[in-house]
Amino acid sequence: MDVKGIIFDMDGTLFDTEVISLDAMVQVGKQYGVNFTQEIMLGFLGLPSQEVKKKILSLFGDDFDYENFRKDKIEHQDSVVKRNGVPLKTGLTELLQYAKDNGIVCGVATSTSRERAEMLISMSGVSDYFSAVICGGDVVNGKPAPDIFLLAAEKLGVSPENCIGIEDSRNGILSVSRSGMLAVLVPDLIVPDEEMKNAADMIFENLIQVKDYISRNC
Repeated sequence: MDVKGIIFDMDGTLFDTEVISLDAMVQVGKQYGVNFTQEIMLGFLGLPSQEVKKKILSLFGDDFDYENFRKDKIEHQDSVVKRNGVPLKTGLTELLQYAKDNGIVCGVATSTSRERAEMLISMSGVSDYFSAVICGGDVVNGKPAPDIFLLAAEKLGVSPENCIGIEDSRNGILSVSRSGMLAVLVPDLIVPDEEMKNAADMIFENLIQVKDYISRNC
């Protein structure tokens, strides 16, 4: 495969932020009188915000104050990141530097808002490696539809068949697979089930292994 582009999901793939997000959901949920179990929260990973909203309202009722809950939850998790910094996933800087050294362009395809994505990427210290950042609001159909990865490839000026898409969630890896890119799964909080394994062309433990694979085979 002639790899010309690598497109990353953000939370759980670039940054070790999923655990921060889930903890914020638990803590703020208590303030709103609701209990988010691990099973419930893992079902939200990789979903566009509107889909998360639908699921939460179906669980706790249409009168649940979702908008204020979401605002408080984001403020909670962002305060943790601002206090402690953005935690990078293992091997991220090595993979990004390898891509830069070998003329491979990199982009981000995340379901999160542009404001939050740009804040995290800027704070992370790796923003200069990315030529395009596509967010949930940039496409009509969110993951698991392929739209966000296809738009990222378009912005990078690279054909999908020459791209690697890296994801950690079920909806994410389905999105990559449907885009025609090489679908690489690097699991984070979710243990891959058969659907995820079938959607993935490759499964690695961390981004260092992804770099090693590209250097040997692409």
